[in-house]
Amino acid sequence: MTKHRRFERFRNSLISRSMLSAGWAILIILLIVLGFAFLLTKIDVPESVVSVVTAAALCIGAYVGGYVGARKNRRNGLLLGVMCGGVIFIILFLLSLIFVKSTEGLSGGAKLFLVMLCGSIGGIVGVNSKNTRY
Repeated sequence: MTKHRRFERFRNSLISRSMLSAGWAILIILLIVLGFAFLLTKIDVPESVVSVVTAAALCIGAYVGGYVGARKNRRNGLLLGVMCGGVIFIILFLLSLIFVKSTEGLSGGAKLFLVMLCGSIGGIVGVNSKNTRY
């Protein structure tokens, strides 16, 4: 098997699609959190609202990641969404351990459940969406 075929096989694999969709999800989460941070600096809110806002950003990002990956793959949407959610959770958990040195707010299990649920819903919707041809 040539290198080109091996690369194409890896590029079309479920693992590479979940990593790519997790990258898009992290980017979306970052943009949403930056937008919410700008809004929350303009108004005074309690700390509990910040936890809810970050959980909402996490869910939206996981949904988008599952949707993008499943839309490209066109099959195995549930599995791809769950894998994307797991990758997102692992990346954000490690980043929070490195930079914050603690994981506060929602417990880790609840965040894992939310991310995997939203990612799987995005994966299901992405697979079942109509394929538009230009």
